[in-house]
Amino acid sequence: MKKIIIAAGGSGGHIFPAIALGSSLSAPGKNIEIMYIGSDKALDRRIFEKEGVRYKVLSDNKLAYNISARMAAVSFKLLADIFRAISIVSSYRPDVAVGFGGYVSFPVIFAARLFGIPTIVHEQNVVPGRANRLLFGLAERIAVSFKETKGSIGKYAGKCVFTGNPVRAGISASGRAAGIKRFGLDEKKFTILVIGGSQGASFLNRTFVAALSSMNSESRSSIQAIHITGVKDYEWALKSYEELDIEHRVYSFVDKIEDVYAPADIVITRSGASAIFELALLQKPMILIPYPFAMSHQLDNALVFSRKGAALLVEEKDLSAGHLTGLILGLVHNRSRMESLSDAAGRLAQPRAADNLAGEVIALDRK
Repeated sequence: MKKIIIAAGGSGGHIFPAIALGSSLSAPGKNIEIMYIGSDKALDRRIFEKEGVRYKVLSDNKLAYNISARMAAVSFKLLADIFRAISIVSSYRPDVAVGFGGYVSFPVIFAARLFGIPTIVHEQNVVPGRANRLLFGLAERIAVSFKETKGSIGKYAGKCVFTGNPVRAGISASGRAAGIKRFGLDEKKFTILVIGGSQGASFLNRTFVAALSSMNSESRSSIQAIHITGVKDYEWALKSYEELDIEHRVYSFVDKIEDVYAPADIVITRSGASAIFELALLQKPMILIPYPFAMSHQLDNALVFSRKGAALLVEEKDLSAGHLTGLILGLVHNRSRMESLSDAAGRLAQPRAADNLAGEVIALDRK
């Protein structure tokens, strides 16, 4: 039996593609065992436990952006995590180690290289993150979700292979009609899904609710919304919807995101790589509002989708209730534009991305 370590933690954007890869690698007949390594965040533990996979954790640490008083604490944690990763790798003895970016990838890939274990890193975003940039020199392969990423890798471009972004097996087209029925919605109304439950999404949540408020009653009567607000915004958002004359379903969090994808005619969301590639697979028209802070690479992701006609892009600095209202009603009344966005999104989807990446992992082991 072959053994693979997969390091991914800190956000669903790292973990969900890792889970998709693990599912492909451990498919019947492949005789492969997987060990995941994540961070000690509640999110990581919840996802791994829900998936029923074997996992271990390192600290919930972050690489420092600049020199500060935090450097000593960050460095101490990093050193401790390197020793922890060395212990895990030495006892598990994997045949290949895979890193999906984020802090936890660094100690794991570093430890694997100390033992001469083949390594591969996967970059989900157009522009590589800091942890992966540090690991490019150690990795034998660099797998990417966007073809455009190769231009950002510099001297390591020769290691680059385009696999696409692995999407969880549960993300598949279940049909709009079935989704509408599941939520008890009106099949004749235009359904908007708003995913505002992620980092820094209060502005997005409030702007969308304000956009609905600014519409006249005739426009609102033709629309219904599914809105994932996040815990912080749930109470006020629910109250706001109850005061509006519009069919709605409001949630602080949903366990199975594929359920809320199904009934949506359009999706308004941030532009993390996992979300937009899931939506591309389902050919959902998108309005993307990238998260603008903390060295986020979401704008770069959204620009690729926008330039290829797969999404409408609005930077947060340009977003207003009036602007968003115009975009929404422009799609409600323009089915040909909707179809164009849907077709372009489908062309960007990579339904075999998990299997493509699994093939690269297995090929490394055979070297």
